[in-house]
Amino acid sequence: MVGTTTLDDTTNCPIADRCAGCGSRTRLTPAIADTPVGTLCLTVCPACIRHHVPPRLSVPQAVYAAVAHCEHLGIDADEMAALRAAERGGR
Repeated sequence: MVGTTTLDDTTNCPIADRCAGCGSRTRLTPAIADTPVGTLCLTVCPACIRHHVPPRLSVPQAVYAAVAHCEHLGIDADEMAALRAAERGGR
């Protein structure tokens, strides 16, 4: 599955009821964030995208979100790590 998967695919990612950056409840969309713990999906509003407002997540929340994004993509954490390494040129 790794060969055909891209980490920025949000097709199967749910949209939460509020923005992860500011808490807004309008015009929400799924987005991808690359974090030290992995690539994760989160729900954001246009203003937070435009102004690069970071999501409010603790480390455990970020880990949970990265694992959840793996599930949305149909991959496991090892496959995510391999994809991230490939995107960085094997680094």
